[in-house]
Amino acid sequence: MKRKWFMASWVAMLAGVLVVTGIALRGDTGKARAATEYLGPKEATVTIEDGDVKTVHLTSSKFMWQFRDDQPPVEVWGYNGQIPGPTLRFRAGDKVRIYYRNDLDEASTVHWHGLVVPNSMDGVGLLTMPPVMPGETFVYEYTIPNTPGTFMYHAHMNDMEQVSMGLSGAFLVEPRDGGNGKYDQDHVMLLNNIQGHYLINGKEFPNIDPWLVKKGDLLRVRMINISPIELHPMHFHGHFTKEISRDGTDQPGGASARVENTVLIAPGQTIDLEVKMNGPGKGAWIFHCHILSHVMGPDGKSLNIAKANGGMVVPVVYTDSLNIDDIVKALKDAVAGIQPGASAPAAPGGNTVGAAINDAKAAAAVTGQAAAAHAH
Repeated sequence: MKRKWFMASWVAMLAGVLVVTGIALRGDTGKARAATEYLGPKEATVTIEDGDVKTVHLTSSKFMWQFRDDQPPVEVWGYNGQIPGPTLRFRAGDKVRIYYRNDLDEASTVHWHGLVVPNSMDGVGLLTMPPVMPGETFVYEYTIPNTPGTFMYHAHMNDMEQVSMGLSGAFLVEPRDGGNGKYDQDHVMLLNNIQGHYLINGKEFPNIDPWLVKKGDLLRVRMINISPIELHPMHFHGHFTKEISRDGTDQPGGASARVENTVLIAPGQTIDLEVKMNGPGKGAWIFHCHILSHVMGPDGKSLNIAKANGGMVVPVVYTDSLNIDDIVKALKDAVAGIQPGASAPAAPGGNTVGAAINDAKAAAAVTGQAAAAHAH
């Protein structure tokens, strides 16, 4: 099992992924299939207490966060110093203990959205539990229900402000046996609007990590909409998606499966998609919100891709494209084009573009050598 969490420059990320995708031959070639890669926000650190209780620490606080390199950092409210909060991943039947510390200057609680847990653990302040006051810690403890799927967690006091400022994260429940491992990649895609910034995993294009795929890859995409009031019709260029789960409930397959290339997701909803990477001509595609104000950059008329576009846009790049160097250069130039003129220490969550493109080229050479070795 491979897990990758990307909070740094995606350009640097490209080098490592080129090696992985080049060396690990896929199942449709008749050779060894790579283990599933888990991609998305950083996952929470899990420790064990009392022999079999999986334990996580969450702390809510205010801090500065940068959504895009050409924008100044702004104050957000989040968990463990990141936007979105750390992804929680457990298996059905796990005993969990979550220590929640409130370092805000107002009361808060945490709600486990979509999970059926004991009423006293549901996290609705003043109704199912007392508020967690500033400086206090509350311990949530329950057994993960046997409902594998995609869920979320978020604050449940002063909801409109606290959630809108960033207090949310993904909560994933895997089958007790870990599942069948049928997917090459498993993406968490948390959609949010914080202070008018339309975000995927806490970033705006071009600072959103691209998806790096190969022809024939099978992807699971876990869409989570924690936007306060906005719906998002997510449109995938060049590909059709199949809905496999909604709010953690499996959806019909076969001929009755919902197949489309624009998927509408409401606030508070999760939708899991299966996508076969079979785009014609390979190259680079995009997956984006089709409410156009959610994807606009600072200058829609600009011929600079990063100034014309922003918000909820994910580049989907076939790393086995013949023109991969041109694609990497275009995306690198997009990020470089929005760098401030003067260098300054990056705020948490900021991206730094360096000489990583040279590493990517070196990785491509290693990929070629590895593929030749496998051929012999």
